Amino acid sequence: MAIYEYYCASCRKEFELMRPMSQSDAPASCPSCGAKGQKLVSASASKVDYYVRAPSKPPFRQHPPANS
Repeated sequence: MAIYEYYCASCRKEFELMRPMSQSDAPASCPSCGAKGQKLVSASASKVDYYVRAPSKPPFRQHPPANS
């Protein structure tokens, strides 16, 4: 199971879903309004020796405009 991030253009919220990798490309419904969410590119952490190094900056994301 992996955590995937999505963006809802209708209510302009980001949300996360834990799903199997086999469902990574399946559509996701927004938990707030039920509209179809768009999958986002996620930031990932890397393991260096015994430490987990998180990204120093948030992922660059340009959200699409809200649905009219």
